[in-house]
Amino acid sequence: MNDWILGLLIAEGIPLLALVYYLEHKRRMYLLERGCVIVDSHERWAERKLCNGLFLMLAGAFVLSMHALASIFGIDVRPTLEQILTGFLILSAGLSLLLGTILLQRARKSSSRLENYETHSVSETGKGVTWK
Repeated sequence: MNDWILGLLIAEGIPLLALVYYLEHKRRMYLLERGCVIVDSHERWAERKLCNGLFLMLAGAFVLSMHALASIFGIDVRPTLEQILTGFLILSAGLSLLLGTILLQRARKSSSRLENYETHSVSETGKGVTWK
């Protein structure tokens, strides 16, 4: 009984992920046909990573809480070790994506604050000062 739940999650998750990538590809091709320049900014990348991390975290929490949800409807389901390990693996992958993205955004913000200050250095030939 527990194996079909995990199989269903995989059987629906992979085509859904393929659909998301296909729609992203179609959007990019449409913009290129119209002559738009596609620039992937750091904010857009971070937004995608946050969404992916949130999706994985919620999927892992769903796998871990499957037996509790089934008991609400009167179905007696016992979680197996494989199901618990899979749930924790998916949950930890989502958490690592969320935390990694947040830490990278904070590091980028602090480095951009440091770049706002003007720095100067002597050029390699020693013939003057170059300003950045």
